[in-house]
Amino acid sequence: MTKPLGAWGKAPLAYVLAQVRTEQIADIKEYQPALAGKLRPLYPLQRKQQGARLIATQSQMVVEPQQEETWEFASPDNRTGVILRESGVVLHATSYVDSDDFLSKLHHVIEQFAETVPSTFVNRVGLRYIDFVIPPEGELPEQFVDPKLDVNLDFAQRDGFFSTSVSIYPMNKGQIVLRYVRGSGQPELPPELTSFSLERSPLMDSMEGNRPTAIIDTDRNIMISPVEPLNPDNIREIFKDMHDDVSTLFKENVITEHAKIFWEAT
Repeated sequence: MTKPLGAWGKAPLAYVLAQVRTEQIADIKEYQPALAGKLRPLYPLQRKQQGARLIATQSQMVVEPQQEETWEFASPDNRTGVILRESGVVLHATSYVDSDDFLSKLHHVIEQFAETVPSTFVNRVGLRYIDFVIPPEGELPEQFVDPKLDVNLDFAQRDGFFSTSVSIYPMNKGQIVLRYVRGSGQPELPPELTSFSLERSPLMDSMEGNRPTAIIDTDRNIMISPVEPLNPDNIREIFKDMHDDVSTLFKENVITEHAKIFWEAT
């Protein structure tokens, strides 16, 4: 297997995503060419995409799909990508050296975005990590995660089935939503994340067979209300704090000492 994502020797990280969500930018098409030019030196693989946007109407409780045009700019190895849409910008990756490297890349993208798209207001930021728990032969995911993340094991151990627990941790600003999925066989990304064009990370194709596995999906998000003008330096500090929150929770409340030893956690 190729080198795992992250600084740990056997890091379980499979995918990471950072989002800066803005108020709707109806004229984003006008700024896309200039932003594409600025990003091209680092993200030369550029593609246009169509994505589904969910719209809730006030007259009735209905959510209906509407096509949203998006653009993706990817690194030469197609392992890091920038997604531009009417509702802001996303940096996602299946290549992750450490948090400093990833957040530096995010800061660069936000700087370019802020310089190109005027009068942008932020209403939400989020940082999401997807970890795949793939124990060695003879071990179980329960040896790697805290018992508080309990699931229905009788159900999860049936072929083709899985069980999920959701934990919400209120933070000083916003919250962390942690989803633990226990099943068997090769773990997969959540359905809303599977339609991406990046090269797959090593853990996405790391096993055969049907032995017990699990997914730890950690989403740190902050709603910004009232909305604030986009300031790259402020955003950088917010993301540093969010990463620290996720790291502390993951090490102290989510994984076991056995997991730290096996994953060679530093």
